[in-house]
Parts: sequence; C-alpha cells; structure tokens
Amino acid sequence: MLKIRIVAAFILLISACCSSPAQAQNPAQTKQNNSLVQVQPTREQILNACVINRAETLPNPFTDVPSNHWAYKAVLTMYYCGAYREATPPALIQELLKSTQTN
Repeated sequence: MLKIRIVAAFILLISACCSSPAQAQNPAQTKQNNSLVQVQPTREQILNACVINRAETLPNPFTDVPSNHWAYKAVLTMYYCGAYREATPPALIQELLKSTQTN
C-alpha cells in the first residue's frame, strides 16, 4: 500500500511539473518604470557617475534589483564602476573624460 502511494505521488508531481513549465521573465515587461527601451548611458556619463560616487543615477540593467533594494547602489556601482573604482587615479579619469569628448 505504501509503495502505491509513493508511486502515485511521484506520478502526480511529474505530471504537474510537465504540464506547467517555468517561463523566463521578459526584462522589457518587468521594468518598474514601464519603459520598454533600455537607455544605454554614454562612457562620459558612466565615468562622471563613478567619479562622484553616484552610480545609482545610471539606468538599472537588472530586472531583479529594484531601486528600493538595500543593495541597489552597491550593485550598480559594481556593474558600472567595478570593484576597484577608488584605485583609479583622478588624473586618469579626467584623461578618459577628455578623450571621450573629442571622439
């Protein structure tokens, strides 16, 4: 009797999993601002935001990190500025900004 119950439960679980497969999220549909177009910031905007430690002002490329999440600023800073953003000398940042303005 116990074996029949185990087999029945197993068949029930398998049929439930196969009848409704998981669906991937569409990032364009889950944006909080209901925008379907993801604006890509320019190199200059990224450098400026990293210099003044304001990466959270740049567009959010992640659908699973809302703007009110406790790690939002850290996640965007890591994404745009990298782990060692304070190790970049200010003179190099200014040089990069100048080179992007001439291009």
